[in-house]
Amino acid sequence: RKKARCSGERPICAFCSRLSQTCYYSDDGDSDQRPWEESSKRKRNGYSEDSHEKDDMNNRLSAIEARLSDMADTMDKYVVSSSPTCNPGVFKDNPDKIPDASIQSALQNSIIPGARSPFIRDESGFGNWRPSSAVPEGPQQSPFSRPPSMETIIGAADIYFRYCHNQPYSLFHEENFRNRLVSNEVPQHLLFAFLASSVRYSTDPYYDDKVGAISTYAVKAWKAMVLPWDGIGTDVGISIVQTILLLAIIDYTDGKTQGAWIKVGLAIRIAQDFRLMLETDPELPPIQQEERRRVFWSFYIADKLISCGRERPPAILDANCKVQLPCDELAFRAGQYYRTPTLSEVTSESPTAALNQLSPFALTTVMASILGRCAQYTLGEPENHGPACQYSPWSPKSKFSTIHSTLLQLESDFGLGESLTAKIQREYTGVDGTIDQHRGAPLVFSHALFHLCQCLLYHPFLLRQRLMDVKAKAPLSFITQAFDGCKAAAMALSKLMDEVKLLGCKALSTFYDPFYGYCTMVAGTIHALFSHSGDAHVVEMSQTAFETSMGNLEELSLYWKSASYMMTRLETFRQNSSRYAILIHPSIQITHLSQADIADLVECLDYSRLSTAPRRISQGGNGEPRPIVSNLPSPFFDDFVNLLPLDQSFKLGDIRLSSVFEEGDDEFAAIPDEPVSTTTGNNNLPTPAPTAATTTITGG
Repeated sequence: RKKARCSGERPICAFCSRLSQTCYYSDDGDSDQRPWEESSKRKRNGYSEDSHEKDDMNNRLSAIEARLSDMADTMDKYVVSSSPTCNPGVFKDNPDKIPDASIQSALQNSIIPGARSPFIRDESGFGNWRPSSAVPEGPQQSPFSRPPSMETIIGAADIYFRYCHNQPYSLFHEENFRNRLVSNEVPQHLLFAFLASSVRYSTDPYYDDKVGAISTYAVKAWKAMVLPWDGIGTDVGISIVQTILLLAIIDYTDGKTQGAWIKVGLAIRIAQDFRLMLETDPELPPIQQEERRRVFWSFYIADKLISCGRERPPAILDANCKVQLPCDELAFRAGQYYRTPTLSEVTSESPTAALNQLSPFALTTVMASILGRCAQYTLGEPENHGPACQYSPWSPKSKFSTIHSTLLQLESDFGLGESLTAKIQREYTGVDGTIDQHRGAPLVFSHALFHLCQCLLYHPFLLRQRLMDVKAKAPLSFITQAFDGCKAAAMALSKLMDEVKLLGCKALSTFYDPFYGYCTMVAGTIHALFSHSGDAHVVEMSQTAFETSMGNLEELSLYWKSASYMMTRLETFRQNSSRYAILIHPSIQITHLSQADIADLVECLDYSRLSTAPRRISQGGNGEPRPIVSNLPSPFFDDFVNLLPLDQSFKLGDIRLSSVFEEGDDEFAAIPDEPVSTTTGNNNLPTPAPTAATTTITGG
């Protein structure tokens, strides 16, 4: 007969084993005397009665652990019995042991949230993860719960470096990363994130279920990662921030902008703790130095892009960026080092660097800096925020004039007004006619950001809001020139994507970067507004350009869920655009818009809101509200719970965590073995009707 605190194992139960005492059972005989004998022996060995309270606490904890162990054993028996690899006659001779249907169903679908199966790591500590034999695999395990074959991984690398590298983020040195893949040196979390990023472009039959593959790989990547909360002392920090950026992109474009926003901020803090914003150690090989720079600048670009909206301030300040700008792609591949300017040397009022000597990726970084300033001025800041915001836009001391002059300077130095296709064919095309997309893609993106800055700065709605804030009468010539510039920039932005198609380089496409969806959306709103112009030629051009924008968003939506949201919003905006037509007439100084109209206009220019399912519809829309469920699950709580430094020796039912200050913590967590289910969402986008309060927007 076992006591309440005894777990029942023979010859020694877990309770006695933890207390390092001799284990006796009542059927062993003479058991009533032996506990007292054991107590006397412990006293003779120096045991003190003063430690009775401590032992009592240990006994209580041991009892709890024993009960948890019993529960885990019971669940293991059910899981084994439900596994297709088990003996089908397990319950044949014990019909009273058969679990009921609800328990069987629950176990088969692994409803125990957050349970981690024990895993064994090989000596390398990286790639060869295998499950402990103590816990069998469940019957519903996803085929993507394990890394695929090396042949499939190499194919994924081919896809990534063809369609993702430098579009616009540059996270890896291609040759080095391929070698690390082959030699199994890539951390497990980074491998899964890398696979999740490349699957959407794959034609491999293994990835017929792309949604399931991306979902499973993304969850596995998060759960395989543990952050070193006591600081980063090794190159593990690089792999962690690379992983987080890849997964944040997946989340953001799937409509989970809030979670992605937080994750990017978390990774930026890690990068700053790793001192990536400062110049690297000159003792490192040139390839490692440049890769560190590019990882930081990739986060810088991402930070500026996702800050294009209301209440979305960037996390990285330009003044804190002391690291050199990226070098040319050819030098990066060859491992050659040369001095490049810093961001402050390029963007200061008196630049000391030759701007026309910057690499395409460095140019993208500079344009992202300008976009950040432009987005904060037009979308983020109130007009009375700071002394430079209190001036009218046409004042030479205003932020408007500063950004406007900066754009003119960049257009002059980089030739951003020249033909993009001619420049790519002249500078980035080989003798065999092959275009180097790794050098051409950043140039295309730089041009897109240049035109986007102009669209935001001169947008009729945003500009009139500025004029209303300063309460100044706007000169007619200023408004006319601004609207003409806005219209021209929107046309150039729409034409850009068509020009890239004419190059005939499939890998150099604007459809492989989701931010082109936002660029297209902003340009589309301008086309819709100017389709109500009094000039018939302008109306015809605007309508044609609008259809081009809708076609581009439709193609983008094949790869990015966020683009499908934008396409629906843009079509709704066109249907209701007649209500906003008053904004494009320079001679009209005072305009009246309802709060619902203002909310619609703001939502159509906010990157974060555009990337999520609409929560409301315009007054001209119809339909019933319906919840939108994402196809790519991203358990937000589990994401960060699994970043805690769990003790690698932990067992099922063990609740201990290793100290976050303890030296020698493992950098990587064990990969869980639970299956991942995929929920198919509804892509209908109706939302509740708004209120009809009215606001006056004045042009002077």
